[in-house]
Amino acid sequence: MSMNDSFVAGTDIEPTISWRLFSLIQLLVIAIIAVTVVFTYMGAFPFGSDGIYRILPGDILLDFIWLYIFAVIIGTVVYFASPRMSIFFWKLHKLITGKNYNYYIQKIDDRTSPSNPLRRMFLPALVALGISYSISNVPRAVNMIIVTESFGTLAPEAQTIVVSIALLFILLLLASFIALLFTPMWLMQDKGLVCERKATSRTTADIDGVGNWYLKMMKGFAGISTVVAYAFTIIQTIEWYQFVLLSPPEGGFSLVIFLIPVIAVVVSPLLALGPISLVYVLYEKSLKRNLTIMGARIDQDGLSTVVVDLTETT
Repeated sequence: MSMNDSFVAGTDIEPTISWRLFSLIQLLVIAIIAVTVVFTYMGAFPFGSDGIYRILPGDILLDFIWLYIFAVIIGTVVYFASPRMSIFFWKLHKLITGKNYNYYIQKIDDRTSPSNPLRRMFLPALVALGISYSISNVPRAVNMIIVTESFGTLAPEAQTIVVSIALLFILLLLASFIALLFTPMWLMQDKGLVCERKATSRTTADIDGVGNWYLKMMKGFAGISTVVAYAFTIIQTIEWYQFVLLSPPEGGFSLVIFLIPVIAVVVSPLLALGPISLVYVLYEKSLKRNLTIMGARIDQDGLSTVVVDLTETT
């Protein structure tokens, strides 16, 4: 089966993420990491060479290695625990919706294209952006996570830089953990777990994927939080630029300093794809195994295994 083929649970499953895409993502992240390390040791970046994350041991080089260590640990959890997590999310859906749905396994049409892996990975990156932006605006939380002593040389009006840099590195730290939250939703999608609202005399059947139900909420949060993060960063940056133009500090500011807030927020979701893509690769490596385990757990827990072929619906 080629990369562009879909699958039916139980058959051989090929990964949808290509090694070319994976390598391109990692090269981008490694390039930014290299620039960050060089600028730090040159004294041009607002962190000491001892490290970025206060909560992690080691210098700045180890800080970035830790990000991938966490991604591997999370990927290992995904490899072994995704079926249990998916069953938990299914039961949580039953609880939240008041058991007003019937559940089935949807037959997946061989002609159906598989989910776009980049689109899948980008959503948790945007969710991580929203959560990180919220944390980065709480000084006490930022001080607990990352080293902020060198921010003291910045003018009080330059808080946009403080928030943006904190956002960037908090997002990198959280990215793989956010990806863990998405894996049971992806597994329910790939299994074809769907729910049908119990019809009454005044309603028609409403069929949707259980994984999609959760992902719609995530998309809503990601959309709103991303707009808020970009809008407030733009507003704060403009205010800071106006202050600098009216009351320029002694020695002025370099163009790089002007661009830091904007660049940090714009590229942060792209950099989050580094650890997220590693988790996703391990998710796909375990997909056939976990679909089989999840199917057995579904049968064990009494879920109807009637096959519904929605592709034949006219």
